[in-house]
Formats: sequence, C-alpha cells, structure tokens
Amino acid sequence: MRREQYYLLLYFWFQMLCGLICIWFENENRTITKILNGIVNNRDNFNLPPERSVFFAKYLLSQDPKERAKYVKSIKYVWEHFLKPVSPDSLSDCSEGRFLVYQCKKRGRICGGLADRERGIISTFLLALQTNRTFVIDVDKPCKLEQFLVPNLYNWTRCKSFIQSLPANKSNTLQMYNNRKDYPDLFNKSPTSEILSSNGPQVLNIYVNMAPLQRILSANNIQKRVPWLKDFTIREIIVIIYNILFVPNGRLIAALDSLKSKQNNTLLQCAHIRYGHSVDIPSDQRVVFDRGRFNTTVLSSFFIRNAQDRHMESSVFIATDLSDIHRQMESRHKNYIRLNTTISHIDYSNSCEGQYSAILDQLALTQCDVLVLSFSGFGSLAAYLRSVDTGLYQCHSSKSKTPDIITNLTIEDDMRNRGYFINY
Repeated sequence: MRREQYYLLLYFWFQMLCGLICIWFENENRTITKILNGIVNNRDNFNLPPERSVFFAKYLLSQDPKERAKYVKSIKYVWEHFLKPVSPDSLSDCSEGRFLVYQCKKRGRICGGLADRERGIISTFLLALQTNRTFVIDVDKPCKLEQFLVPNLYNWTRCKSFIQSLPANKSNTLQMYNNRKDYPDLFNKSPTSEILSSNGPQVLNIYVNMAPLQRILSANNIQKRVPWLKDFTIREIIVIIYNILFVPNGRLIAALDSLKSKQNNTLLQCAHIRYGHSVDIPSDQRVVFDRGRFNTTVLSSFFIRNAQDRHMESSVFIATDLSDIHRQMESRHKNYIRLNTTISHIDYSNSCEGQYSAILDQLALTQCDVLVLSFSGFGSLAAYLRSVDTGLYQCHSSKSKTPDIITNLTIEDDMRNRGYFINY
C-alpha cells in the first residue's frame, strides 16, 4: 500500500511539474512574440526603405556584426531623440525654416575631391545643429549628389527648391575653403559667427572642406546644443552622421553586390593608393602635392604573404588615381577585382561617372578584410566607416621616413598622427 501511495504521489508531482512547464513555455512564447512584434514595430517606426534595409543588413560595418548592431542602435537613438524633431521634415512649411546649406556648385568655386566634400558636409551638419538651423546639401558639381547618395533618415534635399527660389537678399555665402583660421571660429561666439545668429540671413550657404572635429567638440555651447555628442567617440560620431545623412542608391548597392560576388568567399585584400600628379588626372597637378611613389611589388608581396599566413585564397581590389597601378597589380594577382569605374577628379571633371566611381571605390574599401591606406582623407574615411582596426595597415611612400614598408595602423593612430580626415 505504501508503495502505491508513493507512486501516486510521484505521479501527482510529475503532473504538476508538467503543468508548470507548460505554463512557463506559454508565457515565454507570449514574451518572445511581444519581443518579435516590438522589433518589427520598431523597424517600421524607423521607416526603413528597401535600400536602407539592404545596406544596413549587408554592408554597414560588414566586418563586425556586433559593431553593426551597436551602431544601428546608436543611429536610431540619435535620430529618434535628437535629430528627427529638428529635421527638414519637421517643418510644416519651408518658409518657416532658417537654413545652413553645404554648397558645391558648378559656378567655378573650388569644392575639392570626395573627402574634402565629406569633411565639409559633416562639419557643416554639426554647425547647423549648434546654431539651430536646418541643414541642406546642394551639390551639383559635377552632378547632383542625390543621384548616387540619397537621403537616409535626415532629408537634406527637402526645401532645396524653396531655397533656390528665394531672392538674393535672403541669403549669404561664406567661402571657407582652406580657411583654417576663421572656420573653427564659427563654432564659437565671435564676430565671425554673428552671421549665423537669429539676426543673420534666412539662408547661409557655405563652401568648406574641413572637419576639425576635436576643435569643434570643444567649442562654446556645442555640448549643450548637441548633447548626444558627449556619448560617442569621434569615430562613432562620423559613422553615425554619415549613415543618418546617406544611403547608397540601388546602382551602388548592385555594384557592392558584384564586389561580394567576385570576392567569392575569399580573403578580400584592398588598398587605396593616392598617387597625386597622376597622368590620368592632368588637372590634379595644380592642387595636389607630390605624395611620393608607392612600391606595388611590396604591396603584392604583402598580400600574398598575408593570404598564405591565413591559409586562404585571396582577392585583391585597389582604389587608385593611376591606371598603371591597376595594370601592375592585375598582372600579379589572378583574382584581381575590377569594378566598372573610371578615374577622374570630381572637382575638375564634368563626368557623372567619375563622381559615381569615387563614391563606389570608397564604399568598396569599407567592405575589405584587409585595408591598406596611403596618405589621403578618402582612404581614412573609408577606414572610419569600416570601423574596425583588425586588418588595417599603412603603406609608406618613397617620401616617408620609412619608405616602401607596410605597418599596422589603428583608426585612433590615423586620427591622432595623420589626421587626413579630421584635422584637415
């Protein structure tokens, strides 16, 4: 009898345990469903169009999925809490706005190359936030920027037509290209910055090619006016601003798809070689200093040794302003990737394809497992957007103190010692 009671009691507790487990699973399923629904709803609230979804999922910080998840969260945080309420789409009518316009027009003013423009756009965006002005980009040199990079979250094309329709007395233009003295003063209370005050013109256009971010972040009231800056490093600020402003159009994403297809699961090793005085860009000789010559044999040997050390097949991609470098590297590497691009300087060319090519080359560099930089803001920004130190190197030119060698590089080292992007 005791044995029967024991079995009955054991059966009772077993049934109770099963019931509790079933209740727990049911609650967990409800919780998981809520979480999934929350993710879907959050994504819908984030208003992701197809291009942005594809780019964020496949190409944003492709080297580190954990970093990508962190940045997507940070981008959403900054956008939802700080930028969306002051974005152009928050204006009920453009006539209500006061605008700061990064301008690069065909009317003969110098804008610089792609990195010059990116520096100017990022710093002007911060200046607009600090001075409570709505930020707009008006670039048509050589072609409209939005033909290639379209507004992501912050719609910098809205109100552009309205601004262009205003009479001349409603706007003013500041020429700050290479003006290293006066431009940083705009971020502080000074006579130079009075034009940005509420008594200034409704529209202020600016030509600038600098991003002295360390000086900007220490300017008067910048932390008060733009409080989210204190939560991030300079590297993170650059990535957040770039991806809030821009997403590549369908053609660029298709080209990145082609790059990945040609890579075919091999180790993608890349370099940006800014030659200067290139025979492919004769006009470049007027404005670009001689950066020295690069020993492509050293670069090829480095790529081959690197692949052997990792016991991997390798693909090679080079972004350069000299077509002969393509020929040299292609002769040495069987899986040399060429994209459908042209070599030109976007400030001295009327070629839309040249503008597309520059943007594509830079985006391609962000996808590389190994990235070797020369001395250029173009490559530096690619490294910042790539946003990992792993696989990042410096190629030293013939003018370097240590010529013809390749050394390890970190993004912080690039910012501190070279500063081709943030200190220019």
